[in-house]
Amino acid sequence: MGSETITSEMATRLYMIKHHLFQKAKKTQLLKVVDDVCGLHAQAPGTPYLSLWNRIENFEDSLLDEALYKAKTLVKTWCMRGTLHAIPSEDLPIYNRALRRMWFEHHGRYMRAPDWPSPEERRNVIHPKIVQALAQKPLKRKELNEKVRLLLKDDSQPYQRLFSAWGGILKETAYEGLTVHTQPCQRESCFARLDKWLPSIDLEEVDEEEAQKRLLQKYLQGYGPATQQDFALWSGLMAGDAKRAIENSGSLLAEVEVERVKGRFLVLKEDFKVLDSINFDEKAPAVLLPKFDSSLLGHKDRARIIRAEYLRRVIKYPVGDVAATVLINGQVAGTWKQKKAKNTLTLTITPFQKLSKEDWKEVEEKAQALSQYTGIGELKILITS
Repeated sequence: MGSETITSEMATRLYMIKHHLFQKAKKTQLLKVVDDVCGLHAQAPGTPYLSLWNRIENFEDSLLDEALYKAKTLVKTWCMRGTLHAIPSEDLPIYNRALRRMWFEHHGRYMRAPDWPSPEERRNVIHPKIVQALAQKPLKRKELNEKVRLLLKDDSQPYQRLFSAWGGILKETAYEGLTVHTQPCQRESCFARLDKWLPSIDLEEVDEEEAQKRLLQKYLQGYGPATQQDFALWSGLMAGDAKRAIENSGSLLAEVEVERVKGRFLVLKEDFKVLDSINFDEKAPAVLLPKFDSSLLGHKDRARIIRAEYLRRVIKYPVGDVAATVLINGQVAGTWKQKKAKNTLTLTITPFQKLSKEDWKEVEEKAQALSQYTGIGELKILITS
């Protein structure tokens, strides 16, 4: 692969374009947007909706609900890094086969005796009971827990934690290809059998090596330029798997250098056409990204969008929280929070440095648009430091 140099400004602008944060997509392109960003982070219930509001013209929540629960062109399940995402249903075989072993050999290793039944017992005894319990309809976690416990006829300690709220054994059955999330039941998570929710999906249509290669290509489609380490961190794959995926994709990739940044950066060769078309005289719009927006989670080094001195105010260790952020011309310039009370939406904005009048005007316009989107009439903006 050849190598050429691009500026950090070019890398940031390309990233904004790829994530539909420079120019919003049309309503009819919802599926494409989700595909382009490699899934919507969905650990926090409101994140996927606000992520799409930032990327799609005149977005309404019903558009995402329709795709997830009626048309079922999107599906919500655990994938990258063991976290919940909404991804295109037709791509579920790619995500699942690429990441399945990652979960069982790495991220899921905490499920050990004596707190958990053995892997063999879970796979041969408990998983079939979960499948049996979901034979008729989707169930909430508590309902599923009760039904499985009755079928098991066992109340021993290793079964106490199976259905914990952060995933538990349902995360394991998702990676096994047995279950997925469905429409919430009375605002609680609800689960169904994959073969009943998406009967036409065959997870075995691709093998692991092919799936990891195609996942890398999807990743670079949304997050390039990026390094092998970036891909491994974003996906949760081990370094060897990430390296193999790159080697298997060589003819589609190009290597670039980013000015003043160390690393071997990869892009899809087709990205050079986008780079050549960028007009840097046009300023990127201000954006109000939600907590855990996918655009903040794609790279080990986030310097392209967050200055080092502000990183810990956005990515909060060790709790793993990711703040809602204000983007100005492609850079994180502050954080924000919202509070809804009666007929008032209060936005508390914390800029990292003094913003120009022009930038503040744009942020206020975005805040007004957010107020209209939420359907709350009165908007109150608070500025903190």
